Formats: sequence, structure tokens, C-alpha cells
Amino acid sequence: METLSILGKFGGKRLENVPAIQHNNLFKRIRENFHLELFLKGGHTLLSPFYTVLRGESFPELAAFLAQSEEFLDSLKDFTVATLFAYSALVEENASYLASEQDVLIARLRYRDHGRFEVKFYSHYQDELVNAYNDKIYLGRAFIDLKKFEKEHLGLHEIFHSLLEQNSKIQERAIHKLRYFEDYKKPYLDEIDYLVKELNTEALERIGLIPRSDLKSAPTIALVDSIDNLLLLRNLMVELKDFLVEFENKLRLGEETSYVKYLFKFSKDLTNGIEFLSKLGYLISHRASKFSLV
Repeated sequence: METLSILGKFGGKRLENVPAIQHNNLFKRIRENFHLELFLKGGHTLLSPFYTVLRGESFPELAAFLAQSEEFLDSLKDFTVATLFAYSALVEENASYLASEQDVLIARLRYRDHGRFEVKFYSHYQDELVNAYNDKIYLGRAFIDLKKFEKEHLGLHEIFHSLLEQNSKIQERAIHKLRYFEDYKKPYLDEIDYLVKELNTEALERIGLIPRSDLKSAPTIALVDSIDNLLLLRNLMVELKDFLVEFENKLRLGEETSYVKYLFKFSKDLTNGIEFLSKLGYLISHRASKFSLV
């Protein structure tokens, strides 16, 4: 109910800080097929694009909120899609799961603090959404702050902090899910823990060297330095990703399938992060070079 209480504070009115973006057809399609999912009363409540309850419990407080909040919820979708466009490469990386008219995007909101939400994204096929809900495909996550759209340091702190959080979770779950935990701990889990913490330490230092905001007005030297810092972080992420792939293959050979699904989400988040840093590198390089192909 905390989620509903926080969203209800906006009084059903449209968010005023949604940027005006002319989206391409892919982003327009996911906006049209956008399904919100809210964590309410200890369970997930899935809403249709028209805010009817498709899955989960409906109750008077929810019905009243939905009845008076269509304008707000429309802007919440716009806000979230704009965040994916500006501060993520999740859509581009997972375009194959979102390209069909039958492909839907599920955005699962989980309240964190002070108007901030973690949003996990899944894709599914429209005709199978209700009857085979658990077959949804995890695409990644993002973070939104409904009080402001712009993110300091391009939102990079959120990405690396989240990887640190996910590492803690996979380390804990390994204890309970791996049948032969000790066989994997030193050669794989300890190494992953080391690589993630090394990455996070490096990220804290490098992100601080990137302009806090408004890269459009940043001097060329600052843009060039930002590119170098992003490339170094990306290389560390690729190193971690390659090691995760090796670990996943080892787990499958050992038939440790109950744990692989947890590692998959972490790996997916890492891949999205790598692609976002590549995306940023291209954008900043074109601005720094004062040359553009389009």
C-alpha cells in the first residue's frame, strides 16, 4: 500500500517534468503496449494499458486511485519511457523482444524512498500474458525519481550501485541454491565479488570526473576525458561479463539450473550497463568531435 500512497500524493495530475521527445517507432510501440505492475498488499498487481486489473487483487482503494489517476498514470508511462530513452540502452539491447505488435512491456514499480522507484522490465506476448504470465522474459531495470527527470552524472551512480546490490544477492543465494557451493565459491563466486567491488571502486572515482550535469555546455576537454573514463569502466564491465559467462557455462554443465536464473538477471543488468556506456561514448564522441553523420 506504500506504493499506492506515494503515487496518490500526485493527486491524479500529470507530471510536469516529462521531457518532450519525438520517439522512433520502437519506443512508440512500447509506450502503446506498456503495462504497469505495482507491488500492493504483498503481491504484484498487473494493469492493462487502460488501467484495468489483469492480474492480482483489486480492492476499493486501488479502484478509487485508478478512477481518478488516468492523466497521472499516462504521464508516468511517458516519464518511464523517456528515462529508458535518455538514461539506458535497455530498449535497444532488447529490441528483438519488443519489435512485434504482440510484444508487451511490463514495468514493475517498487518504491524505494523519497519519490524514487526501482523499475524492473519484462517482455511478454500479448495473447499469453494472463494465462502464461510466468513465462515473461526479464529485460533489465532502471531507476526513476518522480520529483526530477534529469540525473546527475548521467545516472551512472545508480547503475554501479545496483550492480553492487545484485552481487550481494547472488552471493547470498548461492549459499542456499548451489548444491556444491564450496566447489564454486573460491574459483568463481569470490572472483565475481572481487571484480564487482573493484569495478564499483573505480566507478566512484571515474564518475566524479564526469560533468555533474549539462554536458551540452561542457568544454571539449571535459568531454574527451569523459570518453576515456567511460571506456575504462566499460572495459572492466566486459571483463566481468566474460567471467560471468564462463561461470554460467560451468553451472549448466553441473546441472545447477536453480541458481542460473538468478545469475542471468545480474548478467542482463551488466550487459545493459555495457551497452549504455557504449551509447554514451558514441553520443559524447560526436559532440566532442564537432562532426555528425546525421
